[in-house]
Amino acid sequence: MGRAQAAMARFAARQGAIGFRRQSTARELPLLPYPQLCYDMDAFARRLGDVCRVGDGGAGCFMITELPKNLCQLHEELLQGSRQFFALPLAEKEKVDYHQSREFRGYMRQGTENTAGQVDWREQVEFGREEPRRQASDHLYSRLRGPNQWPSQPSSLRPLVLSWLEEMEELSRKLTRALSVSLGLSETSLDGYFQQPHVQAKIVHYPPSNGGGLGVGAHADSGFLTLLWQDEAGGLEFLDAQGCWIPALPIPASMVCNLGEVVQLLTGGVYPATVHRVLRPGAAGRVSLPYFWNPSLDVEVRPLELGALPAQLLGRPKESENKMLPSYGMNAFKSLARSHPEVFARHHPDLACLPDGEVVYKSSL
Repeated sequence: MGRAQAAMARFAARQGAIGFRRQSTARELPLLPYPQLCYDMDAFARRLGDVCRVGDGGAGCFMITELPKNLCQLHEELLQGSRQFFALPLAEKEKVDYHQSREFRGYMRQGTENTAGQVDWREQVEFGREEPRRQASDHLYSRLRGPNQWPSQPSSLRPLVLSWLEEMEELSRKLTRALSVSLGLSETSLDGYFQQPHVQAKIVHYPPSNGGGLGVGAHADSGFLTLLWQDEAGGLEFLDAQGCWIPALPIPASMVCNLGEVVQLLTGGVYPATVHRVLRPGAAGRVSLPYFWNPSLDVEVRPLELGALPAQLLGRPKESENKMLPSYGMNAFKSLARSHPEVFARHHPDLACLPDGEVVYKSSL
């Protein structure tokens, strides 16, 4: 029995023991080895195209396996630091409450964030690139650039997060080049989109539960790529081209990767954004480390000449409910405004979020 099959058996047994009912297939996420990304880009890119292209039945999600030991060690140390933070009293965690941040960064208690209008049952700390706060600008998305809020406990958390952001940017740039090759472009064709990438990253804790229900509802991410390191609890699932849910089973030295809305826009739907959800964990809870690799805020995303938009993209909201904007910066602002209405209202009282998610000046209405 291989590692993936063994992980699936352990996961199924654990969920069965707590009466956790799910509707999934027995399929596994495709496994793409990291060494091949480094030493045989063409072969990696061919496989990547297969798992991303909706016409080939791809789901746009996969596992990057055989990651370097130093990167695995960094993630494990960050998981441990995250657990230490989430074990602190609520009053200590709320010293970096995200309501204080115009840039939507900091600690969010359980039940604060929502996805597609439904409450997320998790607590988290959100980080981004450490930058000075920008002055007033004609570009609304410039309000997303600024400083992080750093917890004082544990003291190891800040240097771990900073190292993590650096390592993940390097990996993301490699994957972006592989994606470019998979589309029939040169390795560097997409580099211009990421001159000043807008990075979002989180440490996330799903508290223990009796099982059943959703920790985060079905959605697609608004950026380019999402990379996720998770503990052994499992619970992340992806919607495939047949409308079935595939579990992202934890595998040692591996990381989950999925596509966001920017890739869907760029490829005209040939590579669709990946719909996914998180099931509530059992008695042990769950900790995960999602990293969102996004273009520069000033990037305008226009479709490449790659083919027509597929007739149906399963599980995706209608345009009237979720307008996909060519401006990456405004697409990002849309996502944050909808997920965090209280912070949006407090720090951006001159703006309004329309039913389709578009953010505009109130004076223009």
